[in-house]
Amino acid sequence: MGDEQECKKDHNKELIALVQGLISRNSENPTTTEEEVAAFVLDTLTQYGIAAEFSWAAPGRPNVVARLSGSRPGPGRKLILNGHLDVVPAGAGWSRDPLGGAVEDGKLYGRGSSDMKAGVAAMMYAAITLKRAGNPFCGDLILFFNVDEERENAGMKLFLAEDLTADYAIIGEPTGLQLCVGHRGVARYRLRTRGTPGHTAFTEQPDNAIHKMVPYIVGLAKLSVEVEGRSHPIVGRSSLTVTQIHGGDAPNMVPGWCVAEIDRRLLPGETRAQVRTEIERCLQEAVPDGDGDAYELENYLFVPASHIDTEHPLVRAAIHAGSRVRAAAGRTDAPRVESFAATCEAPFFMLDKGIPTLICGPGSLAQAHTVDEYVEVAQVVEAVQLYIAFVEELLQAR
Repeated sequence: MGDEQECKKDHNKELIALVQGLISRNSENPTTTEEEVAAFVLDTLTQYGIAAEFSWAAPGRPNVVARLSGSRPGPGRKLILNGHLDVVPAGAGWSRDPLGGAVEDGKLYGRGSSDMKAGVAAMMYAAITLKRAGNPFCGDLILFFNVDEERENAGMKLFLAEDLTADYAIIGEPTGLQLCVGHRGVARYRLRTRGTPGHTAFTEQPDNAIHKMVPYIVGLAKLSVEVEGRSHPIVGRSSLTVTQIHGGDAPNMVPGWCVAEIDRRLLPGETRAQVRTEIERCLQEAVPDGDGDAYELENYLFVPASHIDTEHPLVRAAIHAGSRVRAAAGRTDAPRVESFAATCEAPFFMLDKGIPTLICGPGSLAQAHTVDEYVEVAQVVEAVQLYIAFVEELLQAR
């Protein structure tokens, strides 16, 4: 019993050191690249005998792909464990080193600790543990760690162009180890109006870009009420929010430009064309006598909603795996099946490649992108056991 406890302590130390190693490699997006942390991931996996390789999305931006083939005969299913390597900038105001990985009172601090280097570390350590045990599963376990989730999804766009695929995928975004079967999508638009700049003291009939924007903002506020009346039983309500307004160049100049940012949260099934058409209709109704050049509408981001049925075999297997892990720890509660509050890269798996996908990882979204971000050490330890149990269920290791 004593030897077993010491072994667990040693493994936990290895795991925490792995999380700290990831955090210490700065991968802030857009202020740096993911190359240093990706090299750490590749070198670590290679050290433990797990074949890994880079796939370059851009200079300094390599995805990491690693594979473990099971030693047991059976169906050749494939499971992807996925996480992103970039983090948002740490910013100011930290009471600890954001690259330090300090552990205090059961919490591990650092930028990306929750979102989502702890999830990446847990997936890596699950694979390392399985490798040490002789790969006791059927089929293939694939680790896929991509770049640029926080900005423009360059890593996932490369993934779509490659032949990497699987029967199932699990994304280790911070869910508190609950099982998230979907999330709302997001579309972002930039609305512009233009005017004629001039001196405010001498322009008699100012062509004011900010004034032109006002009826559009009013119209969008009315549309937001309509949009927020729609809902999905799992992922919740859709929304439309004007989040920023900028305009003009000086306090004594008629503004020659005005820009409004629009954030639209999407439900499953809403398409790029449908959403844009609805916004265009709103803008045209707001200024019915406006000409065709009255505004410019740019859609610079569109990530669809993602959703998998709660009765899907992947979800049922994950519930069973989660219940087993909790029972082994003396708990009687089952993992919750719910929606992921933020948007993530599940649609690239689900919609573009047809891979059933679940979101489950250590950490809390409430900690993501915050000053003094942390993850609970106990959750990282449990995540390793959970990912191993997912492999056992989905790749039929018995």
